[in-house]
This record gives sequence, structure tokens and C-alpha cells, in this order.
Amino acid sequence: MIFTGEIKEWLPWVIKIRFVIISFVFAIDYSIHSLALNSTSSSSIRNLAIAVILWYILSLFFLIYNQISADYHLQANLQIYCDIVIITAILHVTGDLESNYFSLYLVTIILASIILPRAQAFLVAAVSFVCMGAMIEIAYLPSLYGLTGKYPVLQFFATTSAIPQDPKPLQVKIGASLFGFFAVAYLCSFLAESLRKAGHELRDKSGQVANLQAKNENIIQSMREGLLSTDLEGAITELNPAGEQILGHRIEELRGHHIETIFRGWVDEIPSSSDAGPPLARQEITYRHLLRGHRILGVSSSPLVIPPAGVVGHVYNFQDLTEQKRREAEYRTKDRMATLGRMAAGIAHEIRNPLASIAGSVKLLHSIGQLDEDQENLIAIVSRESERLNKLVSDFLAYSRDMHFEFHRVDVVTLLDETLTLVEHHPLFGPQIHIQRNYSREELVLLADADKLRQVFWNICDNALKAMPEGGTLTAETEEAGDRVRVTLGDTGIGFTPAQLEKVFEPFQSGFSKGTGLGLALVYQIIRGHKGAIEVDSEQGKGARFLIELPRETVPAASSQLSMARKED
Repeated sequence: MIFTGEIKEWLPWVIKIRFVIISFVFAIDYSIHSLALNSTSSSSIRNLAIAVILWYILSLFFLIYNQISADYHLQANLQIYCDIVIITAILHVTGDLESNYFSLYLVTIILASIILPRAQAFLVAAVSFVCMGAMIEIAYLPSLYGLTGKYPVLQFFATTSAIPQDPKPLQVKIGASLFGFFAVAYLCSFLAESLRKAGHELRDKSGQVANLQAKNENIIQSMREGLLSTDLEGAITELNPAGEQILGHRIEELRGHHIETIFRGWVDEIPSSSDAGPPLARQEITYRHLLRGHRILGVSSSPLVIPPAGVVGHVYNFQDLTEQKRREAEYRTKDRMATLGRMAAGIAHEIRNPLASIAGSVKLLHSIGQLDEDQENLIAIVSRESERLNKLVSDFLAYSRDMHFEFHRVDVVTLLDETLTLVEHHPLFGPQIHIQRNYSREELVLLADADKLRQVFWNICDNALKAMPEGGTLTAETEEAGDRVRVTLGDTGIGFTPAQLEKVFEPFQSGFSKGTGLGLALVYQIIRGHKGAIEVDSEQGKGARFLIELPRETVPAASSQLSMARKED
């Protein structure tokens, strides 16, 4: 089966081939006749020139017609059969049986086999044979049988070459031409059909491969995990969009660089040989993002194997586990808080009762007896430590109990500014400490418990003052982020170690002497009670930044609703 698209592609080539053949035929015949300077040669070359010019004109017509017509089947048939007529004329003017251009019929049959269906190729061979046979019959037989005298019109078609005395060789040549024409038509059409079929299969396979490649490409592009590939030397070759987002680099920036520039300290375990080897299990590494700071990545590697070539590189699959680790830390903190809360009620009462007895007994002893200086000091130490222990138990009870919130519309800028004013009168505040206020707006109103937020800001600022014993800067920033309000409190103090940062909101994790370690735990509990979020970004020796996000419209918890209802009553 011939498709219109295939004929459309082949027709311009057929026209170009025709121009080449025309020029080639005229050049050869003109060169031959130029050597024979006689009147017969001049007449023959003149007739050939007329035929060639007519063929050129038809070819130009075909070229123009190919541009304006979409009926490519009609164009193909018209060109092929016009070629047969012109070739027959050229054979006649170049000597009939003595002509050197019988092979032009074969060229036409070959072209017909390429651009036309197989049955039409045989028809072209038949028409070519009929035209050739008719030309020979009209050119030779009238002279052989003396018919030119009876029919003068046949004199116009009579050949100018030597007339054979015996017609049998002429009949043999005609028969051989018949066999040759149909043999060429059969072989060429068979080859053309085979090539066409192979071409269709190749296009189908290519389409399947292209679809599979596009599907695989879409899968890779749609992955939410990073995918990076390298060659055997470790040079980066490809990186998907998710990987670009996780790493903060585009593939154009990384292509050709060694993988060690991305995954430092981990790639040493990857084999550099061509052996496939087992895939490397996922490991967690620390990666520094240009904009988002330190990130925790889970990275695994496996050899990139192409069956004919073997191992050609490695594929790295990686995910950003920072948020997952943060949530896991929150879950662990909540679990510890729940456990401590269950223990708190029993332990606090068990401690407070004997503690009250001890404090009362010490006061009684102090009042009924004469004590020397050492005894006075011991009594003072017991009283002081009893009060400190009582405060610790009270703070622990406050932390472990369910908090009750009273939500009202408050201005977070005013609350923060009032807290900073109190901080300026803190015992640890001095001239070496500066407060920098960066407020995006004069007021940011949200639904919150004002007292609890003051406690949050005070606890963080109190820790900041303790973290800057030699002085520094305390920065307070507020900004509006859509339906949320963002408050940032930062200092230039000693910062947190990685171990401290991991447990910063857990109780009893104080980094200061005489601290209970419950301040930031209460901060976390209050922020979570407001349906907000709090994060810490810190490096040891470079200070810390607390980022607090609070929703504009907080959904009160059940305990908060009860508290509000009781207040209204």
C-alpha cells in the first residue's frame, strides 16, 4: 500500500532525477553527433533537441503542478506516462533499434515501482512495452513489407537506420524487451514493497520507542524525588526538576562537575569500576542549600546498567528529609510531653507534701533554738533550696497541665514592643546589648491569648540575654505572610550545638546554669495551642533565630472554648 505522504515526498525527487536524465541524454547524444559532421547527424540532433526541450517543458510543468495540486496520485501517473511517450520519441529520433536509450524505459519502470502500487508498476511496464513495440513496428515493418509506397503517411515514422533483412531478430528483441520490462517491474516492485514494509515497521518501532522514551521522560520529570546520574568518572550528566529544586542548582550549572561537589563525604563508598555491584542503601547526609541553609538529604545510589555496554555510570536518588526529621522530632517531643504529663501529677504531689513538711520544720527549728553561724547558714541553704525546688515543681506542673487559652483580637506588634520594653529593664540587660526593632507594619491583629504570647516573647528574649553575656544585638521582626503573621526573634549569642538544636523544645534541656529547661518547652506548647509553628535556625557561636508563625484566625481548642465560656458567664 502506498500512502499519499510517501508519494508527496518522492515526486520532487522524481522531477529532479528527470532533469538530470534529460541533460545527460542530450549531452551524450550531442557529443556523439558532433563527431559525425553530416546532414543526417544535424537532422537527428535537431529532432533530439526538440524532444529534449519538450521534455524540459513538461518537467517544469510537473514542478509547478506539484506545488499547486494536492492530487499526488494523478501527478505520479501523469509524469510516468508522459515520460514513456517522450522516451519513445527519443528512441525514434536516435535510431530506433540502434538507439542507446532503451534503458530509459527501465528507469521509468523502476521509478514507477517506487512511487506507485505494485499492480500499477506492471501496468507501466506493459505500456512501455506497447509503446516500444509500436514504435519498432511502425518504423521497420512498413519498409520490410513495402507498405511505405501504399501508405505515404508511414514515411514520416520510417526509420533512418539500416533496415534488417530478416524480421526474426527484431521479434526476438521485442520478446526480450517484454521479459526484461516485466522482470524489472517485478523485482523493483518487490524490493520497493519490502523496503516500504520495513519502513512502516521501523516507523512503528520508532514511534513505540519515542512514546516509551517520552513516557519515561515524563515519569522522571514528574518525580517528587531528586534523580541524578553520572558517568563512571563521577561527572554529573543529568538532573531532574525535583532534584534541581532540592539542591538549589540547575543542571546547566552542575553538568560536568564531579558528584563530590554535591554529596561530600559519602561518594567515597561508591565503586568506580565497571562492575555493577549491589546498590548502596540510603544514607542521611547534611547538605547546605544556597537559600534554605542546612538540609538533611536521604541519598541512595545504584549502578546505571545498559545491557550491551554494561555499567556506564551511577544513578543517585535523593529526598529532602528536613521537614520529615522536624516532624519526627515534634512527634518525639509530644510523646515525651505526654509521658511526662502523666507522671507529673503524681510526682509533683509526692514531692510537694514532704517538701512543705521540710520547709515548716526548718522554720520551726529556726524559731525555737539558739543557732550558731554555721547552723544559720545550713538553715538558710535548706530554705533556699526548698523554695527553688518548690518553684521547679510549680513550673513543671504548669507545663504538664492542659493550658487554657482566652482568645481575643490583639495586636502582636504592641505585645512584642511591650515585651521588649520590659526586657530593657531586665537585670541582664546592659549598655553592651542593643535591641533592633524591624516592624513591617504599625499593627498586625490576630486572634490569640495576649498573656500567653507575652510569655512566649519574654522566655525567648530572656534566653537571648543569657546567650549574650558579652553583649550583642537582639533583633525583633514582624511581617504579614498571607493569612499568617510571622514574628522573628534573633540574637548574636553563643547559639546552639547540633545536639542542643535537636532537643531544643524538650523539657529539662537548659543550656544555662540555674535554668530549669522548661522555658522553651512552654513556648512550644503555647505556640502549638495557637495552631502555629515555631522553628529555630542556629549555628554554634553565631547566634540563634526563632521563627514564629501564627494564624490570623486561630481555631480554639476544646479547653480554650470552655475557658472562654466560663469567662463570659
